Amino acid sequence: MNQPNTEFSAIVRITPEVQSQLAESNVLLTRVKGYVVDSDDSAQIVNTDLQSIKVAARNLDGIRKSIVKPLDEARANAQAFFVPAIETLKIAEDHCKRLLLSWQEKIEARRREARRKAEEEALRIRQKQEAEAAAARAKAEEQAREQRRLAEEAEAARKKAVAEGNARAAAEAAARAAKAQEQAAAVVQKAEAKIAHQEQVAPVIVAPPIAAPEIKGFSSRIVWKARVTDKQALVRAAAERPDIAALLLVDEKAVNRLAGALKNALNIPGLEAYEEKVAASRGA
Repeated sequence: MNQPNTEFSAIVRITPEVQSQLAESNVLLTRVKGYVVDSDDSAQIVNTDLQSIKVAARNLDGIRKSIVKPLDEARANAQAFFVPAIETLKIAEDHCKRLLLSWQEKIEARRREARRKAEEEALRIRQKQEAEAAAARAKAEEQAREQRRLAEEAEAARKKAVAEGNARAAAEAAARAAKAQEQAAAVVQKAEAKIAHQEQVAPVIVAPPIAAPEIKGFSSRIVWKARVTDKQALVRAAAERPDIAALLLVDEKAVNRLAGALKNALNIPGLEAYEEKVAASRGA
């Protein structure tokens, strides 16, 4: 395996000649900005300076490349020297993060399971209480009906005693009827009070606490992302909703290549082929 060069230094020297050529670029720009082409002669003057500008640009670019090359080589050597180790450490970092995220997810899964079991137990107890309350109400209502039946019988006996003129029997029957009515109300009231008390003292089911892992310097957060599941559906939606049209990026290079190949024959909705004149100049 080839080891990268460990020499990263590069020296850049700008000679007075080069500085002069750099300054000349501003002189040329100032001069050509003052030109007005209104005749063949003035066009020839501009073209002559154009050739000089191209030569000067080529010369400066050559000097630039000679200077930049050792800098690029030094940068490339530094990259080759450090990047593999940095990428290796990034892989190790990502692996550690995945392990810690997995551990956090396990703890959260335990919490969810504990909550689920607590909710199931609370539901079981509530359903049991409701069933017991329904049974207690039914039993109390049955007892109350029996007392009301006794009260009705006593009322009938009272009416009969009154009709027969038996005041004593009528009074006794009235007392029995009142007592039966009172007992019927008392049975229902007692049952409701007992049910209310049971509901108040019912145990509250709470999920057992599961401590979050305390990992110094490590944290996680939720990041929402989106993926394209149906490109055609996204295109149709963008056509109807201008607010999301920017989600569809146009590949301008591909579009221009297509226009260059088809020219006026380009026929795609939303695209237009057009001409643009581009200047060109051959060096002297």
